[in-house]
Amino acid sequence: MLRSLISTTLFFLMGFSQASFAAVNLSVNPVDGSNSLRFESSSSLQAGKVQIHIRVSSTNGDRYQVFQRILEPIVNEKGDALDLQAVETQTLANTNTSGTLYLQNSGYMSMGDQLLYSSSQTGASDAFVIGYSLNQALINTSGNFRGRLIFTVRGMGNASSDQVTIDVFLETASNLKISVKGSRQPNRIRVKDSDTSEKTAEYVNVSFAGNSGGEIRIYQEIETVLQDDKGNELGAGVLQIDPQGATDGIRAEGATPLSPARTLVYSGNKGEDNFLIYFLVDPNQAQQQDAGKYFGRVKYVVETDQGKQEFPIDVECKILPVFTINVTTPPEGVSFPDVLPSSPPQEKEVVVTVLSNLHKPYQVFQNLQTNMTNTQGKEIDNKYFTIQVQIPTGQKGHTDLTDFTPMQTGDYPVFSSDSSGSGATFTVLYRLQGYAQMSPGSFLAPIRFSLNQK
Repeated sequence: MLRSLISTTLFFLMGFSQASFAAVNLSVNPVDGSNSLRFESSSSLQAGKVQIHIRVSSTNGDRYQVFQRILEPIVNEKGDALDLQAVETQTLANTNTSGTLYLQNSGYMSMGDQLLYSSSQTGASDAFVIGYSLNQALINTSGNFRGRLIFTVRGMGNASSDQVTIDVFLETASNLKISVKGSRQPNRIRVKDSDTSEKTAEYVNVSFAGNSGGEIRIYQEIETVLQDDKGNELGAGVLQIDPQGATDGIRAEGATPLSPARTLVYSGNKGEDNFLIYFLVDPNQAQQQDAGKYFGRVKYVVETDQGKQEFPIDVECKILPVFTINVTTPPEGVSFPDVLPSSPPQEKEVVVTVLSNLHKPYQVFQNLQTNMTNTQGKEIDNKYFTIQVQIPTGQKGHTDLTDFTPMQTGDYPVFSSDSSGSGATFTVLYRLQGYAQMSPGSFLAPIRFSLNQK
């Protein structure tokens, strides 16, 4: 129903019947016989003055269908487009004599074809009525608007068709103006796994003006869960939102996981306000996520005393392949200073971390190119230079070096992942024991680690 916020609203549909000798012929005219439709504050889809009569003449006995769509966007003199959800449309039941009416529940105008009617099996001529109304709460801007509709009848199984175009004129005066747009693209947010802070991350800019003092509540909802092309969902907690702005209306403060539940992000009574919603990635969660591109949609629902508006935003999240190894050694490396035959065992600890989201098994290899020597070039007996691998309890993966074992030269596997290639962190202990007849001195082990898929 159109309320007093719209001072004058005119919706002119100037239709004409195109002369045609085709098998199907389309006629489109306002019900009251005039060339214009006027919307009053009490107008509804059932009001006679907001109805169009559509008639199809068919001569070949083949089935046919009738469609409508917006041919030219409805824009004002500034180039601002009317929110198409503000124009509601509905076919009226029992206005046809045969065939099937579609769009009998109130829907929104669209740039794509909307099926209105399918004929009977015999393709008999028929007529029906379609109604229009404006949702005043969704009038997102003011001005003198003009656009164009097109009605099309198409034969089913043959090439017969006919079309009628309709000019649309609309004059509105709306106070409340709301804008919800992405920082780079108005209807899309792109997130990379490197977007861990606001410095690089994209955001949604939410602003409004012209509020008369009523409460404005802005909610965020997941309309479509983010999935890759295989149907795998983005893990919970990978994406975060972080609303920021110089306003006291923000209700979801700090970086929090993108929730599947409806989330209140803003409420207040200001005449105008503005804030940003950053889309961030939790790096710890992203490391556990399969590599790929994930697509979904969130929507922002703005509720006021006059109704609600919805603003959908497509979201794309790109997770790059990860397959890395990080080795943390003592500051001096794996070295053993001042080793004497009578020296007690010395131990050095190396921590190895593997990150992978490829879900393929792998192995960590250790490479000792030559036996360890002291500064005089004297080799140590590897029987007294041993290695042990310690894997934390509950962590996936295994090793054959659960006890101290003599070191070997060349490549040698020290850790094997599980079959899913889960990431891991484990400790490698090196022990050097003095022994009789050894050449004393300081020893350095030239050890390298490598990561390989099985």
